[in-house]
Amino acid sequence: MFSRRGQGTTEYLIILAIVIVIALVVVGVLGGFGSQGSAINASQSRSYWGTVQPLAVTDWLISQTGTGSSLVFKNLTANTITLTDLNWNGAAINITDVNISAGATATVTSTSMTCGSNTGQNFSRTFSYTYNTADLTGLKVYGSSPIVGSCQ
Repeated sequence: MFSRRGQGTTEYLIILAIVIVIALVVVGVLGGFGSQGSAINASQSRSYWGTVQPLAVTDWLISQTGTGSSLVFKNLTANTITLTDLNWNGAAINITDVNISAGATATVTSTSMTCGSNTGQNFSRTFSYTYNTADLTGLKVYGSSPIVGSCQ
């Protein structure tokens, strides 16, 4: 009377569809956890910026309002470098040129560098700087890691 010849194929396709749906759900759930590990902490940020050539940023204090915000730069080269401009979270920060001798440190302060958070909360800001050497001007260093810390 009725042929049961296609029943096995139909059952196979239904089971395959269920397996694919389950796999998509699992991938979706696991995909939501992937971005949580991409942020860096303050220690990793200090480690990165403390070795950036030619001017390492060895310390920073960033306040909510910008008052007292400062960055400490260390010249890691054998020549004098002139720090000319900063870029804090996409905003240009004009500074008076700072000459930093070989191996020396210099502290740069600016009220334009704010953490945008409440005191005690963590912040993460992109940062870059522009400098001159005896032979070249307008050299830029773009950090591949943000400056991370606790808002003061």
